[in-house]
Amino acid sequence: MRGTQRTGLLGAMTYPVLPAAAAAAALIALGLAAPAGAASVAPGPCPTPETPIPALAGARCGFLTVPENRTRLDGRTIRLQVAVIPARSRTPAPDPVVYLTGGPGGSAISAVQNVVNAGANRDRDLIVLEQRGTLYSEPSLTCPVIDRWNSRVVGLPYDARSTGRKQTAATRACRASVVAKGADPGSYNTTESTADFADLRVALGIPEWNVIGASYGTDLALSYMRDHPEGIRSVTIDSAIAPDQAGTSLAWTSAGVGMRQMFRACRAQPSCRRAYPRPDRVFTRLVRRLEATPITAFVKPALIPGDKPDPGARRTKVVLDGGAFANYVINITGAGFGSKVPKLLYDFAHGRRKPVLASQAATGALHAGELSYGLQYGVICSEWIPFETKRDVLRRGRQAFPGFPRSVRAQPPQFPFRFMDCPVWDVPKAPDSQRAVPRSAIPTLVLAGSYDTLTSEANSRHAASNLPSSRLVVFPGEGHVVLNTSKCAGRVFVSFLDAPGSPDMRCTANLKPPPFEIG
Repeated sequence: MRGTQRTGLLGAMTYPVLPAAAAAAALIALGLAAPAGAASVAPGPCPTPETPIPALAGARCGFLTVPENRTRLDGRTIRLQVAVIPARSRTPAPDPVVYLTGGPGGSAISAVQNVVNAGANRDRDLIVLEQRGTLYSEPSLTCPVIDRWNSRVVGLPYDARSTGRKQTAATRACRASVVAKGADPGSYNTTESTADFADLRVALGIPEWNVIGASYGTDLALSYMRDHPEGIRSVTIDSAIAPDQAGTSLAWTSAGVGMRQMFRACRAQPSCRRAYPRPDRVFTRLVRRLEATPITAFVKPALIPGDKPDPGARRTKVVLDGGAFANYVINITGAGFGSKVPKLLYDFAHGRRKPVLASQAATGALHAGELSYGLQYGVICSEWIPFETKRDVLRRGRQAFPGFPRSVRAQPPQFPFRFMDCPVWDVPKAPDSQRAVPRSAIPTLVLAGSYDTLTSEANSRHAASNLPSSRLVVFPGEGHVVLNTSKCAGRVFVSFLDAPGSPDMRCTANLKPPPFEIG
């Protein structure tokens, strides 16, 4: 197939061009059975976020048009934002990198600077597809009603059934807004998204590319390499969750693994062991105490624990019960603040509560306006909740944190009240094939952080165990999505792109967790 210089979306990069007939044949070969013209790419403007994203400065952009529901050949189409970030090299490799972000429901455009900083476009073009329903795609299934709810819920009891009923009301309003946009809630899921990426490669005429997925994007990447392996040269999964494990109950298992790793590291560092001899017991004791006697306070938000609040910020009501405190500590550990946690726990136990309260007050504004709840609920309510039970949540919560009260264990970290939300969201159960174990010989790099409490090291080991050509690398002391924080992870990743069979691992030889904060 002859290579042709392209302008527009692909710019001057040379890819073999697929004639329209060949592209249609390729779609049929992939089993998509899309109507003529349904999967196509057209140049268009790049998004212009309020806060500029440096990686987009030289990008070429457009939209991928795909069927909303591939089982309805005469149904409507949707448009997904595409950005091609050129390679920094003057002689780029012919196989680009395609980025799959997390969430579910996150904006790949908003998060792409992290993989650019990690070196994803050093020697290759980086292709970013905004997943269906996300911020810069059409339709964008964000839900201001959920954002408003998230800003309120920090002032309510975390695991009270009355809180669940209010959340479900917000979920019902969100679904109504999705339907009002003409969208089919049952068409926003991993199965359709994997086909979108397969369509994109064919529509761009790219014979072979490299896949990088982070967080939920690893579930998507593993599903993609299982269902559409054609044209995938290599896969990198960072902070993995495999399709056969995905679920809200797994959040308890991940939290338990990450917290134990962090507490174990504290015991291994003499200064931390002397200052904070049993932070695990203090954690459990505080969760039990707060569940019995919650704290209510009005504080100014400060996003990072220990930072001074913005003097101009308004005071926010915070209710800190056992569930809220457990969720808070688990999340900040996974977010990369594990080295602060033992001190934070002991400070809180001795009455120094303001840093936690101020940081908790800020969590309600996280991701406001960015997340697609249409995609997030579509994935959770079709692929996760139908394959687990409330008993699974309680069982895994007890295994991870046996000292927590039952009321705390009933609501998993990250995903409270989804068993109440999903009947309201009302989408069909995913086929069992979506939960099939991904087994593939495609070269795969599996990256994990030892303090990851959101998608733990154990998840990554499980995913790697079914991939015979995989290489697992665990980074001590790192949290969720190690490419965001570890320079060594970036070096391993870039060397893997160059040589999937023999990446340069030298920087990993002497890695240790960072020292814990003492004082």
